[in-house]
Amino acid sequence: MEEQNVILDLAGSARFAPYLREAHGDIDRARELYLWAADLAGALFSTIAFVEVGLRNAMDRKLRAWNDQQGIDYGEDWALRKGAAPLLYDLVTHKSLAVAQNFAREQSRLRPKTHPRRLAAVTHDDVVSHFMFGTWVYLIKPRVWNQPQQCQQLWHECLSDAFPHADPSDSGRERLGDQLDRVRKLRNRVAHHENLLSVDIRRRLRDMLGILALIDPKLPDLAMQSNRVRSLVRADPRRSW
Repeated sequence: MEEQNVILDLAGSARFAPYLREAHGDIDRARELYLWAADLAGALFSTIAFVEVGLRNAMDRKLRAWNDQQGIDYGEDWALRKGAAPLLYDLVTHKSLAVAQNFAREQSRLRPKTHPRRLAAVTHDDVVSHFMFGTWVYLIKPRVWNQPQQCQQLWHECLSDAFPHADPSDSGRERLGDQLDRVRKLRNRVAHHENLLSVDIRRRLRDMLGILALIDPKLPDLAMQSNRVRSLVRADPRRSW
């Protein structure tokens, strides 16, 4: 009974309810399922990190080169103030740029006095590291209010080169955009500690490894070294109920 109270106090009744429903009211099984799901979320987040970092760097390399070619008013540092050419600025949005720039400035201010970059001027890399995952997704998959033509143009002029093993056509962009958006939704669920009970983990793992393979076929093997997602899926306690 004490262990049951601990898990309920930790998760809260609303958060624990889906696990209890899945376990048909058996609180011991619900507790087992909750602990398994927490372990799975940790393993998934490490995989998502490979995708996010790989995506960010692959896309930024091509965006820097593209932005530098958009006229004398623009250079490689597109994430800095007034640095992005109009097409890129519209897709990233003023809000995303401003939020990332503000976070980067605040981080510089809050560094310890002994830090070599305390109060240092914010760099392009500082800002890029603070973009949300969705910022990168929406450069390929249009936001609701974006015209698809903008994503199509940036894809053909620039971003298809960030995925040299993808279909460079617009259909290829759409397929990649759908994969990225599914990973974005999974990332949000994991980050907000939402339950993963109805998520098809195997398919989401295929999405993540597929995205990495479009950047570099060697990346999936790197991401899966010591990765526990597959073994945890096999260890789903519901399989033995």
